[in-house]
Amino acid sequence: MFVDISSSTMRFETPPASNTAPQPIQPEVDANSRQVNQAMKALYDHYFASHDYVKRYPQPNQTTLNFLLQHGAGQAQDILDFGCGNGRYALALLHMTQAKLTGYDISETALAEFESHLESLNGQARVRLLHGESAVLDHSGSYDMVLLLFGVLSHVGGQQARQKTLLQLRKLMPHDGKLLLTVPNLWRRRPFELAKAAWMRWTGQARDLQVEPGNIVFTRRLAGVDHQFFYHLFTVRTLRLELLAAGFEVTQVEAESIFPEWLITQHAWLGALDARLSHFLPAFLGYGIRAVAKRI
Repeated sequence: MFVDISSSTMRFETPPASNTAPQPIQPEVDANSRQVNQAMKALYDHYFASHDYVKRYPQPNQTTLNFLLQHGAGQAQDILDFGCGNGRYALALLHMTQAKLTGYDISETALAEFESHLESLNGQARVRLLHGESAVLDHSGSYDMVLLLFGVLSHVGGQQARQKTLLQLRKLMPHDGKLLLTVPNLWRRRPFELAKAAWMRWTGQARDLQVEPGNIVFTRRLAGVDHQFFYHLFTVRTLRLELLAAGFEVTQVEAESIFPEWLITQHAWLGALDARLSHFLPAFLGYGIRAVAKRI
């Protein structure tokens, strides 16, 4: 098993642009997005160390796991789970596929928990764990499937930071590779925080990342400590546009669930009910949005 959780910040040269497709411009990431990244790292280190995460989300959302298999996870050769956490989805895929799996996360605590689960698994030789700045992924290989699950993209920061992440992932994929992702739906999440952010923009009080529509900050208490969560909330339209700007075309979009993920992963009967009902729910009404995208 190869497990690398070093925090290297080495930058590599980007490969030459293809002559067959235009390459989107690489944006610079602002200081506020870097601060968000640092804050989210500290938050998730505490979240996993306190074991609150595994209590809140004890297993994968079965419909999302089925979604991955329906869209090629079973046939994939190399899968990158970007923001893999403690391996909630990656470990399930390790059981169900023969793919080589690379898990990347900014939280060393999350990866330590992931690694602890590997010790008793037969497929551990197919797993590689990477930690630190996302540059550790540069020249790490080519992935025919990339996963951005459970709102990972929404935690990255402002639009420039999200674009930089998507562009980086695009470079790691062959032309026929697939990007599978889930993001929180603006129409179903945090209406008070959204209204407050809109009011601040309208009155000219918004600063830095608050200026971007869809960005919110809210507080959640984890193991006795208050933490601020940063989220960018998407609509189906803004998700399509953001992926398009990074050189991806959405080929399928659907509702992720009706109920919050913590409910359907803690209660199997509710998860089964949600799976049946969400099949008929339009994507724009889902608690989250699930999508498949390809390179263009």
